[in-house]
Amino acid sequence: MTCTWHRSVFVTAAIALCFSPGRCAWAQAASPTSDAPAADPATLADAKASAPAEDAAQDQAKDARATANAAALTPIVPHPGDARRPAFQLYAEIDLPVLTVGLVFVGARFVRTQKAFCAPLCDRGDLNALDRTTAGYWSPAWSTTSDLGLLAMGLGAGALLTLDEGLVPALNDAVVIAESAMSATAAASVMTLAAGRPRPFLYGDKAPLADRNGSDAGNSFLSSHAAVAFAIATSSFVALHRLHPSSKLPYWVLGAGLGASSFIATARVLAGQHFMTDALGGALVGSAIGVLISSVHPSPLTVVPVVGDTQRGVGVQGAF
Repeated sequence: MTCTWHRSVFVTAAIALCFSPGRCAWAQAASPTSDAPAADPATLADAKASAPAEDAAQDQAKDARATANAAALTPIVPHPGDARRPAFQLYAEIDLPVLTVGLVFVGARFVRTQKAFCAPLCDRGDLNALDRTTAGYWSPAWSTTSDLGLLAMGLGAGALLTLDEGLVPALNDAVVIAESAMSATAAASVMTLAAGRPRPFLYGDKAPLADRNGSDAGNSFLSSHAAVAFAIATSSFVALHRLHPSSKLPYWVLGAGLGASSFIATARVLAGQHFMTDALGGALVGSAIGVLISSVHPSPLTVVPVVGDTQRGVGVQGAF
């Protein structure tokens, strides 16, 4: 009798537990023929209330993606094989306008027809003490040397990128370096036309009279040769630093580029084409523009955080 009483108590308690809310999961598993319990009315009400909110959130996310896609720039991708190269990502909305405006500004100096205001001979007393030391210089040999030095510097930058990246990525990066050089020339041209400063050879009689009366004789400030050379040096450094962020090679290239640029700027002074302040101004403007143009071109390779139910870390995303 005692054992039977204990069994009846246990069965009664089990049945009571089964009919309590949330207590009968074991009973359903034990009895394959049992019916599913009725859903909690409060839970159903919450689910119905949250459905419109979830739909609205999805619509907002869709609109945000559409807005982002409409505002995104159009990439020009020359080589999708390796996202680490090239160093710069070209965009149609950036590069085409920069090239167009640069070409127009560079050509501005060629439409100038008036000669310098003090031609054919200017007064040295109008110069500051520093520039007066080089007044009257004239050397076609040094002028040719500066032209050849600038050409060699541009070809050298292109050859270095080709050896490092290959032809197609190097062409891509060369476009950005060329944009830097062209933008530096454009800035120098605008400043040159605004200043109208006579060249050093106008303060002496060594230069031929035709050159002293020419329209180019009033294009001294700034030195476009110096601006272009320093723009090539700094933009090449940015490119190589992105390609080899842990290497000393970019800094060696920067040192060599700055040395070559300084030589070109000095050659322009010795040629009688620019004063020292012209060369210094060109160096500062070219260096700044070289860094600026390179910086507005992001790398095709980006590192993004990865967060999910089963993973944590970072992911590498290429612009293909």
